[in-house]
Formats: sequence, C-alpha cells, structure tokens
Amino acid sequence: MLQQQQVEDQNEPISQFKQIPRYQSFKILNPQVYYYHVAPGNNSKLIIQTMKKRKNWQESENNLIHFQWNMSDKNFKYLTLSQSNIQIVNHLQNHRELTMKCNLIRNLKQFCQSNKRYVWDVTPLSFIIDLYSQESNLNRVLQEFTYFYEQFKPSSDKKSQHNCPSKRYQQYIHPKMHYSFYDEEDNYIWILKPNEFNRGRGIQFFRTIEELKQILKDFTKGTSEYQFSQGQIKSSSFVIQKYIQRPLLLDGRKFDIRIWVLVTYSFEIYVFNQGYARLSSEMFDLNQLDAFIHLTNNAVQKHSKNYGFFELGNQISYSELDYYTNGEFTKTVLPKLKSIIVFSWMAVQNTFKKFKYSFEIFGYDFMLDEQLKPWLIEINTNPCLEESSPLLKELIPKMIDDAFKIVIDPLISKVSEPTGWDHLLQL
Repeated sequence: MLQQQQVEDQNEPISQFKQIPRYQSFKILNPQVYYYHVAPGNNSKLIIQTMKKRKNWQESENNLIHFQWNMSDKNFKYLTLSQSNIQIVNHLQNHRELTMKCNLIRNLKQFCQSNKRYVWDVTPLSFIIDLYSQESNLNRVLQEFTYFYEQFKPSSDKKSQHNCPSKRYQQYIHPKMHYSFYDEEDNYIWILKPNEFNRGRGIQFFRTIEELKQILKDFTKGTSEYQFSQGQIKSSSFVIQKYIQRPLLLDGRKFDIRIWVLVTYSFEIYVFNQGYARLSSEMFDLNQLDAFIHLTNNAVQKHSKNYGFFELGNQISYSELDYYTNGEFTKTVLPKLKSIIVFSWMAVQNTFKKFKYSFEIFGYDFMLDEQLKPWLIEINTNPCLEESSPLLKELIPKMIDDAFKIVIDPLISKVSEPTGWDHLLQL
C-alpha cells in the first residue's frame, strides 16, 4: 500500500483534526498571534511553509487553534466550530454529496430532471451498483444496467432477451449514448469505479457482462488496487460509466484536465486561472485495456516505464493546451468547464449547511472528446498537492497561497490582495 504521505485525492484518510472545544476562549496574552495546526500527508510541508510566511501566525502546540488543515474531515464535528470566533477548517460539511462518485451521479440526475437538462450531456452515461442491498442475486442487481448494455451494444439487433426494468425513466435522465462513446471498430468498453476510492485505485475496464460479474465478485473478496500493486481493496458500491472511446488525443495519447475550485462557507465559488492536463504514458489503443493507456492519474502513470519521457511529470499547462487546440481551449472550452462547475454546485447547494469560516479546495477532472465537448468525470476532495513536475512546482504553491489570501488573510488583516482565483459567482 502507498504510504499516507503519497496519498492523492483520497476521500477517507484517517482524520487528524483536533476537536476544538465549542466554547474555547481565544483570549491570549498576545492578541496579535494566531495559531494553526496542519496534519501530515499530501505535501503538508507546503501548507506549513505557506502559513509560516504569514505575519502573526504560529504553529499550535495545544488546543488553541484558529486554522486547521487536514486531508479529511472524517469524524470531525462541525458543530464544535464557533460561529463568532475565528476557527477555520479546510473542508465543507457534506462535500461528499459531490466527491463520492455515487452521490455525484444521484444529485446530478435529480437536479437535471427538475431543471429540464439532459444529465448525460454533462457527464458520461452512468449506473450506480450497490452490493450492500439485501438482494443476493447478482443478475437482479445488474438488471437495469444489463438491459441498457444490450440495447446500446454495437451491431445489436435490439431484440434483446433481457426484460426492460420496471423502473420508468423520466425524460432528462433516461439513459442515452453519445457519439463519442462508440468508435468505428465497434469496440464496446465500460469502466467500473469503486465509490469510495480516488487516484485511480480499483478502477477496472470490461467489455462483457460476464467480465463485470467476475470483477464485482473479486471486489467482495479483495482485489488489487492497481495492476502493478499488491495492495488489496474491497468495495460494495460502484459507478459503472461508459468509456469515452473518441477522446481528444495529444500526440496520440489520452489526457484529462485538472481544475482547482475554491468554495467558501458562503458559497462563493472561485476557479484558479491556471490548471494542467495529465497525459498517459502510452499511445491510445482500445484493443488494450491497460491502465498506463487509459488512466491519466499521476498515482498510476508514475509507475510506467515511459513516465516523464514525453513531458516532465506527464503534465502540460493551459497555454500548451491552447497550442494543441489552436486557441480553442481558452476561447471556447474553458468557459464551458466553468459553466459545468457552477452547475454541479447548483445541484447540491441545498444539501449543505453553512459553517462560518470553513472552505474547501476541490480538484475537478474533465475530459474532452474529439469534438472538444467537455465531460465531467469526477470531483475530488483533498486534491493532490505533490509538486511532481516543474509546472506544478510553479502552480501549486501560488494556488495555495492565493487561496489563503481569500479565506484566511482578510479575517486577520482586513486587507484584500489580488489573486489568481477568478470569482465565478455566489450561490
């Protein structure tokens, strides 16, 4: 298993938040000194360095804390936060409504149906599979997916022997396929994602229902987290998603786009003005279901023999994306990505309770198909802060420092400074 310090985009590390007494007094000998606590993991040294640069901040040696940074908020009690004194935490309660894969799909479907927008124009066609249910018959659990799998199968005569599920779909969430989900050779590839894992852990590809059933059975016993790792993981809830078989390629390789999004407790939404694309190490090939071809996560790609051969850290900047797309990324694609980001928060805003001074930085992952249509793939809490390339050594420290200029500094100094975060709107 990877060490905790190497965790990237992991939803559920052990919480190391210090539980602050609800009525903790902040009357101290020097009222100009404020205290922070940073838990280890995910380049926590960068967070400490960023705080040390701030005047009047010191690392806490007790429960006197004005700012806490942790990889996860699991087991953290938000009700202990004071609504009058400054107690800042780097997570929003209920963020799992977006950052857990099954919740994201549920919320998008519900919101799209209510607002008359087709959900499968925003994210690839997806099905939720829950093996926690009392239903022991795997065929019944997969009945809904199996029906549509057969209906959409290339070269199918559409006279399937499978019965249509009794569930009646409403117009805007009815499963449908997009041009980019097929290819000329009639490949038919789906992707299975465990609900509670990120950074590519446990992701599997399959072509047939029989392969899917075997993968699900393996997960109940314990299966490899990566094709190159001996680490074992288990899961009972999944998202099955249609694989994008016509992605936009950069020099013949697949990529996705990481965008940082900052959301404050008052639902002020910001997007950092620089992000990056993550590329695979191998040439795109639908005949091989290899992780180094199809999964662009750095946690996966860094194990490839070709990692860093084409570009340092397998990462390129927005300006390089513009070069590959003749300027279309900045001109037409990026505005669409920002629109989807706002849309995702509109879908969940009623599920969040506001706790003063809390905030969160999210990692949004998008893919582009060959027609430059953007697809929301997933949203990550605790996005990777490892400076794994010269590009990220430049971007990540500035991204964090500028975020703190928005959510921390004005509370202390009452002075606002310009940042690289673009304000989208307040919900």
